[in-house]
Amino acid sequence: MNMSKTLLENLEKTIRKRSPILADRLQPGLPVARVQQKLQRAKVQGIVGPVVSLFSWRNGSRLDPSLTREQATPFPGSPFIFMDFEMMFVDFRAFEEYAKYHPRLTELVGRYFPLFWDGSDKHLAVDLKPSAHSRIILVDTQAEKPVAEAYASFEDFLKDAIRANEESSPLICFRGSSS
Repeated sequence: MNMSKTLLENLEKTIRKRSPILADRLQPGLPVARVQQKLQRAKVQGIVGPVVSLFSWRNGSRLDPSLTREQATPFPGSPFIFMDFEMMFVDFRAFEEYAKYHPRLTELVGRYFPLFWDGSDKHLAVDLKPSAHSRIILVDTQAEKPVAEAYASFEDFLKDAIRANEESSPLICFRGSSS
């Protein structure tokens, strides 16, 4: 987790340079024990380190209608926003409800924890399955195939998020797409 902490600190620096408004709206992180306890009580299984790292670093951002999409996103040219842990936890649990009505979404249940949300039906999520090495997934609940790998690891994702903010360019996983 040390590497993730350093990368998250570097991400914050690059966000601050690109979007001081968003940087000022980042909420303080939650205590590690609180995030871990919530995950344990809910019996969230697998590699939860990235979830704990992210939400103990910062607990999302305070958003309001006065912000433009570009001011609200931590990723240039992206619709994804950084919601707080409770909201992402609710979305994690909602995958189970979605799967009741849409069997193609069954693979989401208990496996992918949302980290960022596009305000509609897409999430950037971490794969909790131990053999998946904390890869980052694009979850699209409206797509025929709802899961697509975006990054091989949480650290790869953070490195690209830093690069994207430094260059004020899209994340590699969104180049050439409308996401």
